[in-house]
Amino acid sequence: MARNDLETRSAAVALLARGMSTDAVGAEIGMSGRQIRRWRDEPEFRAEVEAARRAVLDESVAALTSAVRKAVDTLTAALDDPSAVIRVRAASEIVRALPLLASHAELEARLGALESRLNATEVPAWQAA
Repeated sequence: MARNDLETRSAAVALLARGMSTDAVGAEIGMSGRQIRRWRDEPEFRAEVEAARRAVLDESVAALTSAVRKAVDTLTAALDDPSAVIRVRAASEIVRALPLLASHAELEARLGALESRLNATEVPAWQAA
């Protein structure tokens, strides 16, 4: 495949991974949406798009994690604000977040237990044959 074709396909992968439609991707890179759909039907291309989507998701989660840390710091600092209204609002937001955090922690623990049980009961490949 020529260098230009690889660059075009790479651009299509990146745009699809960010959620653009096949027609919009085609218009962006100067191809038909039908050609992008043909590529999307190829297992290797589809795998590249999925890998790029995971990378976009990982980047987004990292950015949100940083933002959450700042938000928590802001709420924590607001607990010491001279204004009672601000202190109460900050405290309310923190308290409202607790059930969600507890639910998340419980779900993670349950998932970990299920994974452990699944791994313990998996049959080795040599026994499965």
